[in-house]
Parts: sequence; structure tokens; C-alpha cells
Amino acid sequence: MTTFTVSVTLQAKWSESDALPDLSTYELSGDIPALQGKVVLVDFWASWCAPCKASFPAMEAIYNDFKDEGFVILAVSVDSTKKTYQKFAEKSGVTFPLIWDGKKKLVSDAEIAAMPTSMMVDKKGVIRSVHEGYLGIKTEETYREEVQNLLAE
Repeated sequence: MTTFTVSVTLQAKWSESDALPDLSTYELSGDIPALQGKVVLVDFWASWCAPCKASFPAMEAIYNDFKDEGFVILAVSVDSTKKTYQKFAEKSGVTFPLIWDGKKKLVSDAEIAAMPTSMMVDKKGVIRSVHEGYLGIKTEETYREEVQNLLAE
């Protein structure tokens, strides 16, 4: 008898080379900044997610370094309640846009399986990379490199 081991990695439904959908159709709470013609990091997070919290200072630094060159971070909370989202948002101290997916339409459509999950989107609105989890400096360096390369295109 032969035994096989199958490893399955869950991945976001949206993947590289997909166009980022029109986010205004998802009934999100918060102000979605102008994304057209910009490099965008869409980050799905939750206040209960320790790696999500750990990623915010690095993302803030990257945002501040590149926002004047056409880079935007859009952090999408999947918290259960708006109160929980707002409490974390107020404490976070970040200046990049935070929005709340209260109806879970966006996170459901994207089929996000892990927190945090981030998608780097180019100036044409095409998803160029998908990242699951946060690995500290390694993830920060990857984000920086991707932002620089996409801004240069």
C-alpha cells in the first residue's frame, strides 16, 4: 500500500495579475483614498491579530517614505464590531488610511484565509504580489523593494 501526503496551502482568491476590483462597491466604512495611478498596498488586518499589530509600525515607516511619490496603503479591518475597529484605529497612531469591512463583503470576495494578508497593486490597478503573514524585517524589506520597483515603472 502506498501512502501519499498532500500539503494544501490556503491562498487568497485574488492573485497576481488580477485587477483590483472597484472598492467603492463593497460598502466599506471609512474614506477610500484615490488609488488610480498609484502603487497601493491593500492590507487585511484585525485588532486581535498580533502579527497585524506588529506590522503597523513598519507599514507606517514605508508609507511615510513613499507617500509623496505616489504610494498608498489601504488597511482593511475585518474586526467584528466597528467599536473594536475604532478603538484600535485610534490607538494605532498610523497616518495611512484605515477602513472597516463591517459586512465582510471585501474579505469574503478576496477569500482571505490568513491575517494579515497584503496585496501590492501597481499603478494600473493590477495585483502584482500577495503576502500572507508578517515576518518582521523580512516582510518590511520585501514591501520596500516592491514599492520602489513599482514606483519606478
